[in-house]
Amino acid sequence: MVGFLIRMLELFGVVFLRFRPVPRLWCLWLVGVNLACLYFITHIEAQVVLAVTAIAVAAQTLIYQRIGFTRILGSTHVLWVPMFAWMATRVDTIMQDRALAIWLTLLFATNMVSIVVDTIDAVRFMRGERAPHYHWSLLGQS
Repeated sequence: MVGFLIRMLELFGVVFLRFRPVPRLWCLWLVGVNLACLYFITHIEAQVVLAVTAIAVAAQTLIYQRIGFTRILGSTHVLWVPMFAWMATRVDTIMQDRALAIWLTLLFATNMVSIVVDTIDAVRFMRGERAPHYHWSLLGQS
């Protein structure tokens, strides 16, 4: 379990400390919009976002442990598709809370952009780009 937590911290370290500025800003935005679920945590939709995010991060950590920081990591975001499909069945309830509706619209738009990037990365991985492209070390070497 300790090893898993260390790999999770390494994964976040790569994203927030090793990425170039624009991808780093994008990831900060993506994580921030998803973590805004904590503000709406009394709503079932926010609880589902938190659970799906936790599952995706755990799956990414497992992938990272086994094959490193590869282009396939974002494939875990496929979990967003059924989450948003379920939310679509709750539009009437969601629209009763304007702030919740605005956040979920922003979340949907942000996560869909991410899914496009993740799909491109997955295709590149399937075509042979499988080498880890970021590494973590305490010495700061990439």
